[in-house]
Amino acid sequence: MPKAIVQGLTPDGEKKKARVYTDGCFDFVHFANARLLWPAKQYGKKLIVGIHSDDELDNNGILPIFTDEERYRLISAIRWVDEAFEDAPFQPEMSTLNQLDCDIIAIPDISHLTTVETARYEEIRGSERAKQYVISEHVTDQEIAGRLMLVTKKHHMETDSILDFKSAILPFALDPLSNEPVISVSLFKQNYTFAPVVIGRKPKVTDKVVYVSGAFDLFHAGHLSFLEAAKDLGDYLIVGIVGDDDVNEEKGTIFPVMNLLERTLNISSLKIVDEVFVGVPAVTNSKFVNLIRASKIAVYSETHPRRFADCTYHRIIEEVTPDYDATCEEILERITSRKIASSDDDEIAMFNAVPLNNNQH
Repeated sequence: MPKAIVQGLTPDGEKKKARVYTDGCFDFVHFANARLLWPAKQYGKKLIVGIHSDDELDNNGILPIFTDEERYRLISAIRWVDEAFEDAPFQPEMSTLNQLDCDIIAIPDISHLTTVETARYEEIRGSERAKQYVISEHVTDQEIAGRLMLVTKKHHMETDSILDFKSAILPFALDPLSNEPVISVSLFKQNYTFAPVVIGRKPKVTDKVVYVSGAFDLFHAGHLSFLEAAKDLGDYLIVGIVGDDDVNEEKGTIFPVMNLLERTLNISSLKIVDEVFVGVPAVTNSKFVNLIRASKIAVYSETHPRRFADCTYHRIIEEVTPDYDATCEEILERITSRKIASSDDDEIAMFNAVPLNNNQH
């Protein structure tokens, strides 16, 4: 996920077009979708993303984990996506670009495309309005789902090691036009200090700061809806992400399915997030509240007694009701059902070895 070399120019050294189009399924690995869309944004001042409907994908033999409504909401929330377009045709044509008033279409290089994806770009790939971009690294839905099959914790990481991944986190904190950090990312230390990872803007004196925390594993539309409701309480949203060890201590087996870095990238890509604290305590105590100086702490009703019992006297805790309800448990069940539909008996047995008791958002 490289930075643009020169502001106002494409990776090819040409002047950026006004509007660039790209499309896809964009299923449940949110940070991978965000990383995939960043180089497409480098070709234009505005990025318009087409999202295929469930019916269109089903007609082409693809079974997504997330619904088209969920995928639309999540893609629209990415900082470098300017517009999202529902019911995008599976095979883009010149008429698609003309309809959306787009100058060019950005297409991932062929080495990262499946046979089906390669075929759907065949007609438009040779056009002068098509630009292919290189993907330096990409994590697939299958790789993440495979962790459930293997029942492994090898993907987990030590919280302090997040400092070794500054270069991976930085692009997710950038403003796509100025190419400067617009959010701050910091590592919470056990001595109640913060080590900077990315330095972006900080809250103004007049800002009403809202704090939320959680695992945010397998980032989904329910998470996004909760964060949107939290942001409505104030001006500046800080999201605390619990470390892998603490999440695993509470949930057991292989959880979190996405490690701390991956979950940090998910949150850092969002338009509504202003700051990220990495490796925060699972239980928020009064000392931590005094440290972050939040005006409000937004919580789900079911997490309030368990995680914030020591903070009630601050009288800043507010329960919020997201407008979209989803849980990690539900997402895991969807992954399992999709995999079972195309797996042999041994793979099904491995999936069933992972208890789906992950009802924490």
